[in-house]
Amino acid sequence: MADSKTPEERKKIEEIGKMTALNQDEIVSNTRTVIQGLDTLKNDYQQILNTLLLSMKTIKIENGDTNLVEEKTNILQRSLETIELGLGEGQVMMDLSNYLQKIEAEKQKLRAQVRRLCQENGWLRDELATTQQKLQISEQKVATLEEEKKHLEFMNDEEI
Repeated sequence: MADSKTPEERKKIEEIGKMTALNQDEIVSNTRTVIQGLDTLKNDYQQILNTLLLSMKTIKIENGDTNLVEEKTNILQRSLETIELGLGEGQVMMDLSNYLQKIEAEKQKLRAQVRRLCQENGWLRDELATTQQKLQISEQKVATLEEEKKHLEFMNDEEI
């Protein structure tokens, strides 16, 4: 099937592809930065949560009101769950990016292999054409020699 796009359209599509590739690299870089920030935030929240849990134990021992600390603890736990979700999603994005890069590399490798096979196919076609020409010439020579042989045999039979 022939490509109906003009050279200008193909060039625009290639330019958009290059811009998308740059954006993908930027996205991956930004995702790494966000993952690092979320990981730091997670560690900070975990330390705060541990401190609050210790405070709550102390307050319970002293028979104090733990409502405020429990509320803060619940908020921190929900925040930690959200951070964990963000970290997981960031990791999925990184894994997807790595996968897409591997697929793109494999696609380029396969394209190079197709080009090489097309070249080899062309070379083999040329070799086949040359060999067929040689075969045809040889068959013509054989036919000519057989005719000469028959003629000589006929001439030889006539002399006897």
